[in-house]
Amino acid sequence: MQKWGALATVALAMFIIVIDTTIMNVSISVLVVDLNTTVTGVQAAISIYALVMAAFILIGARLSDIIGTKRTFIIGLVIYSVGTTLASFSTSLPWLIVSWSVLEGLGAALMLPTMQVLLRKQYDGANLAFSYGVISAVGAVGAAVGPIVGGYFTTFIGWEWAFRTELVIALIVLILSRTLMPDKLPEKRPSFDYVGGLLSVVGWASIVFGVLLAQKYGIFMAEEPFVIGSLEIAPFGLSISPVMIGLGFLVIMLLFRWERKLEDNDGDGLFRPSILKRAGLKTSIAVRFLQLAITAGFLYIIPLMLQLSFDYTAMETGLALMPFSLSLLVMAILGSRLSSRFSANRIIIVGFILSIAGLSSIGASIQPDAGPEDLILGGLFGIGLGLIASQLLNLVLSSVEPDETAEAAGINGTFEQLGNAIGVALIGTIMLVALTNSLSDEINGSTVIPADDKAPLIESAEEGVQLVSDTQLEEGLDQAGADDVISGEVGEIYADSRTQAAKAGIGLLTFFALVALVLSLWLPKRKLVEEVPAQ
Repeated sequence: MQKWGALATVALAMFIIVIDTTIMNVSISVLVVDLNTTVTGVQAAISIYALVMAAFILIGARLSDIIGTKRTFIIGLVIYSVGTTLASFSTSLPWLIVSWSVLEGLGAALMLPTMQVLLRKQYDGANLAFSYGVISAVGAVGAAVGPIVGGYFTTFIGWEWAFRTELVIALIVLILSRTLMPDKLPEKRPSFDYVGGLLSVVGWASIVFGVLLAQKYGIFMAEEPFVIGSLEIAPFGLSISPVMIGLGFLVIMLLFRWERKLEDNDGDGLFRPSILKRAGLKTSIAVRFLQLAITAGFLYIIPLMLQLSFDYTAMETGLALMPFSLSLLVMAILGSRLSSRFSANRIIIVGFILSIAGLSSIGASIQPDAGPEDLILGGLFGIGLGLIASQLLNLVLSSVEPDETAEAAGINGTFEQLGNAIGVALIGTIMLVALTNSLSDEINGSTVIPADDKAPLIESAEEGVQLVSDTQLEEGLDQAGADDVISGEVGEIYADSRTQAAKAGIGLLTFFALVALVLSLWLPKRKLVEEVPAQ
């Protein structure tokens, strides 16, 4: 137990972090009702969770050099435990955002960049390779079983108990953390880069919030001004969305400029920009960013479609995702065995080709009368994604020297979580825009809805349409006093428009996968495991 205690500690910590978001995805419809919010509100919570991790992972990686890797890990674990406890008692969306999105996200951001370092301190040689393989498998298992676990708790016990179960596992991790090697801090510890930390948080937050705000205020031109107190912000008629995204990119440029200056002067920064000059590292991180955006977007769209279009419970949603989950798990494990036979970039390219074929098939099968059984095609997408997952993280970390692992993991982790956050935020925005446009066009072209009723319906759609289920729409129409004929027509129009929104979301994911496929052509052409010659 002493030998593998550290591996068990890190593996369990990785498991609860990975399943956290997938549990939320299959619980969207229940959370909307229980917290008296909207699909967009839950989507915002999911994006903010990933955003907090993205904004603080570099800070967590740097803190491990200042106060110690083990201490940083344990502090993150304690914060995570407090967050998951508070989240289990959530009664409103703001409460969930503070406890889950912020506290759990912060705790995870402190733990994630320390995991690779903890394993490297504890093991070497074959034991280290085995440990990395176990962690990769745990990540795949978490992604695969998360929807099932979340579905079971939400349907039969209550989504709150998923958080409470995470707390139990976190407490076990805390007990096992005694097996981790104690920190050995250098006599001269580096100072913390407060300026870089502030620029990191502000820059990444501005970009993600800019994408999220596009749903309400418009993608380019302002549908309504952004108001702070008595101040209305809509410069030159622009939406607040491109303003915040542009501001975020400017701040990130300042961050890299600041960190480059510190590195040139031998100062203590969050990271060294020169590490990105390592051959293939930037391309690998860019592809990893797109892979996580595609995965997060898929795990947002499909549960949403199942629950809104077919009134699926969370458990039924998790079961419907099994073709995807199982194929991802199997190929993530088996794909690593191909590492000694084929170069990593070739395996990743094949993975993206299969992913594109799977996404295209799913997009073509999404119709108003489609059934959940059509998601069997998600298995093809899962196979492709599993092949990619079996290679890409290892390819990123193998691009740097061993003593640069923690730094590379911090930068890579930042872009992973940005992929998660931006993937969900952008998909949600595109789906709402597609829903609004389709509703307006179909209402305007309807021969059943009286002309006098069309304008108010179109205006309502453009001002605040939300993704809702057929049951919720029927209840709303009944409360509004609509007659049966109009209610039936609006219901059919909405179902068709919601389908178009889902197709638009899948279309965007397919485009991301095509971009990633092209970028993969520039990935390093090397095997991750050298073949051992026969004796």
